[in-house]
Amino acid sequence: MSTRVRFGYGFDMRNPEQWHRPWPDLYAETLDFIAWTETIGFEAVWLAEHHGIDDGYLPSPLMVGAAVAARTKTMRISTGVGLAPHYHPVRLAEDMAVLDLISNGRAELALGIGYIKSEAASYGFEPKRRAAMSNEILQIVRRLWQGETVSFDGECFTITDARVTPQPVQQPSIPLFVGAARQPGFRRAARYGDGYIGGVGHYKLYLDEVRALGKDESAARFVCMDDMWFLVSEDPEKTFHEVAPHAYYQINRYAEWAADLDYSFPQMDFETFTQSGILKVLTPNEAIEHVRSKVDAARAEGFCMQAPAGFPLSKLAPHAELFANKVLPAFR
Repeated sequence: MSTRVRFGYGFDMRNPEQWHRPWPDLYAETLDFIAWTETIGFEAVWLAEHHGIDDGYLPSPLMVGAAVAARTKTMRISTGVGLAPHYHPVRLAEDMAVLDLISNGRAELALGIGYIKSEAASYGFEPKRRAAMSNEILQIVRRLWQGETVSFDGECFTITDARVTPQPVQQPSIPLFVGAARQPGFRRAARYGDGYIGGVGHYKLYLDEVRALGKDESAARFVCMDDMWFLVSEDPEKTFHEVAPHAYYQINRYAEWAADLDYSFPQMDFETFTQSGILKVLTPNEAIEHVRSKVDAARAEGFCMQAPAGFPLSKLAPHAELFANKVLPAFR
């Protein structure tokens, strides 16, 4: 029998100029959409984070997470992924504890170290310090959630007798996932996290680090973000052409931001993008087989699909409903 998987959408609240809408309308519609997906069977939402982006990329996922918590009853609420260096560890631990209380134990935290230099500059830290900052944050927040009174004298943070009160609902800790794309990040996830959030291929490299630390790999958790732009349709060709400009916009912006990284991918013209396979639009039966291959390969407990930037949620809704009716049952 296939693993039971929590499916849901990831949102970054981007509002590109060519599809721009009034900001309050965009936020209201998105919150309504997320709440609606719970009623048709989706069990999770992931909220992305970046700072100072001209299309308004979501800078405050915990605020949106609280709004989601107030509108839903069972849905798991996670960052996807948050940027660890942009938080003070005590403030982050407190805010997540409150989110866990508001949601009655449905909060999860997924963190990466970030990579855009302008973000680090705007927050006043050196990009080269982001790994060390993240390592310390991951250690501190878990200890605070476990009820410790924490004093910590690190390279980046010094705190004395810090406590989180009240404590989170989830004990011994709010689930903590780490996103990464290179070996130091996989080691960080294995050392400090409960699991890894990212691609199936990278999950196997993460498990190598879990084993190297002498940890039980059967306890390692995984949330799949392999197929961010993934829709189900009874007419895949038509849907592909409707969604492609939105996914193309997003992927080229990511390429632009990552241009100075050693693992960056090149920007593409539109024709190259349409042939790349990055955007997947499948029939329900194709989708079941595709998702099953991912889930079975990596024991995924979550599967995140991206809401394409600027694509009207009213047009995404029929595809979400089709997924709920014809794909979800195969994983229940």
